[in-house]
Amino acid sequence: MGVEDCITRWINLTQQISNTEDLLEKRLEEEKLTLKEFYVLYFLDKSENKRMRLQNLEQLVGLSQSAMSRMIVRMEQSSCCEYIKRTRCKKDGRGVCITLTEKGSVKLQQVLPKVYDLLQNTLY
Repeated sequence: MGVEDCITRWINLTQQISNTEDLLEKRLEEEKLTLKEFYVLYFLDKSENKRMRLQNLEQLVGLSQSAMSRMIVRMEQSSCCEYIKRTRCKKDGRGVCITLTEKGSVKLQQVLPKVYDLLQNTLY
């Protein structure tokens, strides 16, 4: 494969990712979630005890510390959400841990089939 082919494939891949993210955003908007909020729920659900340090969650979701903090506050305080809970980490007391609530777990289970269907139709 030559340079041009390689670059063309890369551009096509990034466009497909961008288009898929746009479709996911629109689909999740119907569920009153953003894609990043979905990622938070998903990663917490997959973590041990449905809990994770905020710093680790930032890395997985791909947000800066300040952007993640703002989103966490929104998700925690919104009267319609309450999908997560913020606490001090038990190990050192300095770090912040985010826990998936029962309400958040239920919301994720409602949304997952819709995300799966969209990804199945888009990627395969």
